[in-house]
Amino acid sequence: MQMRIVLVKPGSLVRDAAGDILYASSSVTLIISDRILVVDTGSADERERVFDGLKRAGVSTDDIEIVVNTHLHVDHTGCNDIFRNADVLSYHTGLREGCVLAEGVSLMETPGHTLDSISVLCSENVVIAGDALPTADNYIKDLPPRIHVDRALAMRSMHRIAGIARIVVPGHGMPFSIPDGRETELA
Repeated sequence: MQMRIVLVKPGSLVRDAAGDILYASSSVTLIISDRILVVDTGSADERERVFDGLKRAGVSTDDIEIVVNTHLHVDHTGCNDIFRNADVLSYHTGLREGCVLAEGVSLMETPGHTLDSISVLCSENVVIAGDALPTADNYIKDLPPRIHVDRALAMRSMHRIAGIARIVVPGHGMPFSIPDGRETELA
């Protein structure tokens, strides 16, 4: 089966002039493999955008078998409740490094933003990073997430993701490529 990865809704991050976060909502990513997964569910006020994005991808909330939360901040878990048939999983439900959730879909522990941060690795070298790599600017400027519990861990996780990924789906922005001459894109 060919894996399909679809950005249901990009994440967003709005800051004031001082750089403080005024609003945040995570990216919502659909993975269709031998199972159907969603990684992060965004903020509760974006339900309609999530419904619309899934509909465009040809699935409904009832089709989703697994929801993976990269960590438990409300801007990543706000729509968990709309996935009534899904197992909602996170580090706190036992997800650890190397756990396989579907054909070609595994987990990597990426602590730093939070100690329980995980990222989803797809066999096509797409990493859905959550806030372990929250924006392309973090990668470009080699800066850790502004909010982190351990700077050294955050930087190590960010560099690990960049060393594996061809495409990164960040927690709060559009997917971006890691330049190495390879080309790929999301559906």
